[in-house]
Amino acid sequence: MDKLEKWRGYVPDEELETYKKGGFGERIGMGERVALLNVDTTYMFVDPAYSMCGRDMTTVTDAVTALTQQFRTLNLPIYYSRRDDRSHPTYRGVWNYKLAAPDAFQYHSDPRADQWPDAYAPRPIDRIVLKNKPSCFFGTPLESFLRYDGIDTIVVCGISTSGCVRGAVSDAFAHNFRVIVVEEACGDRSPQAHKANLFDMDMKSADVESLAYVQELLSAKFA
Repeated sequence: MDKLEKWRGYVPDEELETYKKGGFGERIGMGERVALLNVDTTYMFVDPAYSMCGRDMTTVTDAVTALTQQFRTLNLPIYYSRRDDRSHPTYRGVWNYKLAAPDAFQYHSDPRADQWPDAYAPRPIDRIVLKNKPSCFFGTPLESFLRYDGIDTIVVCGISTSGCVRGAVSDAFAHNFRVIVVEEACGDRSPQAHKANLFDMDMKSADVESLAYVQELLSAKFA
C-alpha cells in the first residue's frame, strides 16, 4: 500500500497531495543489523497513577512486550532509555521552568518510577542509557554504542510519541540510522498528538509501521 494512503481520512486529501508533490513518505526499509530502542516505558509513564502520562497504556505495553520477546527470541540487541538523576535543579535544567512541580517526589525520590514492568524489563545483557532531555541521543553515548554494535536500523517503541520518542527518532535520523517506529508500541498522553506526530515522522524521518508488519519483517530476515 502507498505510504500516503494509510493517512487518507486523517489528513485532508489536498494536504496529502502537497506531501506527494514533495516526494515525502517513501519507505526507508530495514537494513542488515537491527536493534530495538525502548524509550522511557518505565512505571513513571505507563502507570496511570503517575501524572506524567495519566492514561491507561495497556495496549502500548502489550505491544512492547510482544516486540521485546521477538527481539530476544531472535537474539537481537535491545537498548532502553530512561531519565537520569534529576534531584538537583541543575540536572533538571529548563524543566524547572516548564514543569509546574519539578521538585515533586515522583521526579527524583520514588525508586519505582524508574523501574520497568517485569514483562519487558531489561536483562543484564541489555543496554541502558540515562538521559536528562527528551532525546536519548542528546548528551549520552547512545550513538557510539550503536556504532560499536554495527547497528544500521533502529526499531523504536516507547512514550511519549510527541516528546521523547519524537526526539529520539529525529536524532537517529540525523545520525543516518534507518528508523522504524512501531505504531501500537508508542503512546502519548494526547491521542491527537500521538497521531499527528506519527504522521509527521512517517513523512519525514522514519517508517511508521504496524506491529504485525514489523514482526513479519523481523521473522523473514532474522529467523
